[in-house]
Amino acid sequence: MPESNMSQFLAVMATGAAALYLYTAVSQLLRLEKREESLSKAILIPALLALVMHGFVIYAGSSSLSASVGFYKVASITFWLMGLLSVLIVIARPLQTLLIAIFPLAAISLLVATLTPETSRPMTETPRGLLLHISTSIIAYALFGLAMLQGLLVLQQSRLLRQHKTRGLIRRLPPLDATEQLMFELTATGTIILSVSIFAGVYYVQDLFAQHLIHKTVLTIIAWIVYSILTVGHARHGWRVNTAVMLCGSGFALLTLGFYGSKLVLELVLN
Repeated sequence: MPESNMSQFLAVMATGAAALYLYTAVSQLLRLEKREESLSKAILIPALLALVMHGFVIYAGSSSLSASVGFYKVASITFWLMGLLSVLIVIARPLQTLLIAIFPLAAISLLVATLTPETSRPMTETPRGLLLHISTSIIAYALFGLAMLQGLLVLQQSRLLRQHKTRGLIRRLPPLDATEQLMFELTATGTIILSVSIFAGVYYVQDLFAQHLIHKTVLTIIAWIVYSILTVGHARHGWRVNTAVMLCGSGFALLTLGFYGSKLVLELVLN
């Protein structure tokens, strides 16, 4: 298929996926308003279809001759992963608020990545070792992003409970213990995968402390230390709510500055 026709086809696919994302998020919000906690097929089927279409757009876009992995495309991949993880989580647990938060962001990131001009140069062939480093970095970031959202939800629930507000919004949210437990599980899993990413970077990247990489390397290592402290602190000392969310947010901010911050400056500001 000619590249111009493929671009049009991908734009249509992206628009359809975005519409399904938004439909799923709104439908789930309405179900929560009615206090329907179970995940119905009317929610699951369009959610899975949106993820499949989004994944196809990512795959088709990355396999073309002019493919690049710029700021917008990395954001699209990240939110696709977050959406996929969210669906897997809500299938097993009554935590449907994840879909309401993630799916609109996935829709926006997909449309922007598909319909706007490229912000980086086309890729050359990427060695498998470097691909392992990049992919595990994105997976870890997606997990930490979900953990951060859960942390914000934990703070809101904790605040409402301290104020003895047991009606309205809080009655539609998942149990506090379930929300908090998921935050720690996501953080621990993300820390393990980030460890793999760091080791892969040390082994496969020629100079992690080169001028164009040093800020990313230092911020990532500091973030790994923060998340490791949080994971050990929760396991050994039972850290909860304020301390846990503060550390979770700090680690996520460091990773965002290290990776997305540098891509934002290099591709959109200095380009």
